[in-house]
Amino acid sequence: MLRIHADGSTDSSRHGMATLYPSYRRGWTDDIYARSLRAARFVQRASVAATGAADNGLAGRSDLTGFNWANVPAILVETGFMSNPAERRRLQSSPYQWRLARGFTAGVSAFIPAR
Repeated sequence: MLRIHADGSTDSSRHGMATLYPSYRRGWTDDIYARSLRAARFVQRASVAATGAADNGLAGRSDLTGFNWANVPAILVETGFMSNPAERRRLQSSPYQWRLARGFTAGVSAFIPAR
């Protein structure tokens, strides 16, 4: 499962892309943890390459119901900061959205054979 979001911050200079994945929790995410982390790595790498966005890395999260209740690998891509005016304009532009889509497609395609 690929969830697509945009981030925000009180610091309008923050920018870049990050991919979240479920933290390991026995009984909750232990069945999807490793595959989710692998998917996050592929999608983050491909999306950063496709867009040129700053790489804010990967982050494990234990507080997202979309992860804790998932039965399939699950990641959430924070595509950029809507609170950063320049990044918001990019995120709202069709050419940048297509670059994001190509990055997501490349990352997911790389993940699927590796399963």
